[in-house]
Amino acid sequence: MSQRDSTERKWVYYVLMWSIPVLFFVLVEGGLRIIGFGEDYPLFVPVEAAPDYLVMNREVANRYFNQEVRVPTGLHDVFRAERDSSTLRIFVQGGSSAAGYPYYYGGSFSRMLEQRLQQTWPERRVELVNVAMAAINSYTILDQVDEILDQSPDAVLIYAGHNEFYGALGVGSSQSLGRYRQIVNLYLRLQSWRTLQLIRSGLTQVAQVVSRNREGSSTLMERMVRRQEIELGSDTYQTGMWQFRGNLRSILNKYQRHDIPVFIGTVASNERTHPPFQSGLMPSVDPDQWNRAYEEALRAEFLPVSIERMYKVIALDSMAAQSWFALGTLTDMQGDYIQARQAYIMAKDLDQLRFRATEEVNQIIREEAASAGAILVDTQGSLREQANENIIGSDLMLEHLHPNLEGYFVVADAFYDAVYESRIGGQRLNYVPREVARSEVLFTQVDSIFGQLRLQKLLSSWPFQPLDADLDANQDTMQASSKSEELAHALDDGELTWFAATDQLRAHYVEQGSYHLALKASLALLQEYPYLALPYAYAAGVLAAQGRLDEAVDYYGAANDLEESGSIHFRLGVLHQRKTQLELAEDHFERAVFLEPEVPEFQLQLARNHVLRGNWTGANEAVQALLELDPTHESGLALHRLLDTHPRSPN
Repeated sequence: MSQRDSTERKWVYYVLMWSIPVLFFVLVEGGLRIIGFGEDYPLFVPVEAAPDYLVMNREVANRYFNQEVRVPTGLHDVFRAERDSSTLRIFVQGGSSAAGYPYYYGGSFSRMLEQRLQQTWPERRVELVNVAMAAINSYTILDQVDEILDQSPDAVLIYAGHNEFYGALGVGSSQSLGRYRQIVNLYLRLQSWRTLQLIRSGLTQVAQVVSRNREGSSTLMERMVRRQEIELGSDTYQTGMWQFRGNLRSILNKYQRHDIPVFIGTVASNERTHPPFQSGLMPSVDPDQWNRAYEEALRAEFLPVSIERMYKVIALDSMAAQSWFALGTLTDMQGDYIQARQAYIMAKDLDQLRFRATEEVNQIIREEAASAGAILVDTQGSLREQANENIIGSDLMLEHLHPNLEGYFVVADAFYDAVYESRIGGQRLNYVPREVARSEVLFTQVDSIFGQLRLQKLLSSWPFQPLDADLDANQDTMQASSKSEELAHALDDGELTWFAATDQLRAHYVEQGSYHLALKASLALLQEYPYLALPYAYAAGVLAAQGRLDEAVDYYGAANDLEESGSIHFRLGVLHQRKTQLELAEDHFERAVFLEPEVPEFQLQLARNHVLRGNWTGANEAVQALLELDPTHESGLALHRLLDTHPRSPN
């Protein structure tokens, strides 16, 4: 055998050896697809009730939370599958704060911003599509980018940075795949492969045996934490920062390559009224000595002495978050707010349970935004400007990092000014003042109470309470004392959908004559379901009751454009009658009769309109048709008797 033949046989052998696993993989992958195993979980899917619209897939979080029985979902922002040139389409990315937790809906900053931008550019259709979710981080945001680009965005807004350690796939998360960013991102790109899903499914089955035992008595926040203590500057901490910087750079560069403007906000936390979750001492520090010094500092009778002693405690161990927070509290009491804020920030950054972003996160955001040409929105600075003594606390935050309603509005306001100044919507037609926008936020009492119920559940669990706390004993047992509370509890218990709860609230306000609140509830429904005719009709009815007839006509017209009905034409006819536009009224009454000829009231109003126009013949014909439907109709009989006393008109 020649040397050449031997070499060729070796190559054939190597090719065959490598082909066997490849062929095996192809057969397994093909077989799994044939039998229908696995899912693709696209980011956007058609709206079931309106296929011309798309919405974020409620199952998309399964890409990232493979060990969770219940995965988080985001807002229900719909947008047209086919956009036209008049549309201004902006996507919002981030974690739970970007999604508006615990309120969601009208309590999210994106909904507040959308409403304001729509008034700024009234000739354009403004679509703010929020794809943020709880417990996600830069891995998810990067994974979303390509599918967002497919939807031709005009701009992207990002508010993220708190979840880099414990968010899905983060280095400190229970869902982590390790510390190497490239491997995690490769996994995300390949996860549509059914073979990978089969392996993941097997591992998940084992993990869920444990997670099911915790599911009923723990929050997602608790279940996401694998490594509780992450010290500032440690290897794990540095890995988290490297992860965030690398992913953020990839995100911004992708958008930059497609000429998509990105508005990225700095992230804010509760600095003043939320102590560190976890404070630790360096190994070289004597715990007894430190504790004695700490207690002596707090027991000092005079505030200056207490502050001086607390500085000495910090000198013993400058990495103890607890002493920095105490120093912040003491200097705050003294009125030294600059020093207090600096101490509070140190306490937050040294907190070893890393639910709140450090100042380094915001520094990374600033640096990467400048490098990629993104527009920096200093939302943290805006919140500090609005906070008491410029220290962010419970006046703007609910707990450790989620804003309250006023806080979310401050975030929305900061993004609004940045978007307005950028001119991405074209000519700036109408700047909406802050005070006007704040008064028009579409946020109902049901949303507020529902948010508080969510918040109570969060605060009654770890890390706000010890792991062994009796959670059931901390649950809210308040009896509803108002219609809003009753509906919010039903929503929280799953007895009502958000649409049903808000609709019942709207009807309650109408019954009470509280038309301003009824309109707000109607518009909240409309913002959530712009493809349904009913919310437009609700809003029109309230506007009509307020005497705002022109606006009512516009809203009824929008309802008819979505779903033409006899009842809407009838209401339009009544409005035009009130505006003494009898010819237009007649057109609508005739259309109502044509669409729903079996409704006596439609025939009656058509007859009355004919009378107002002096068309006695037409009126008589309409009354005859009415009496054929209902021979005992009292109003019809009365009008028939009236017509009998007048001569027939040739009209």
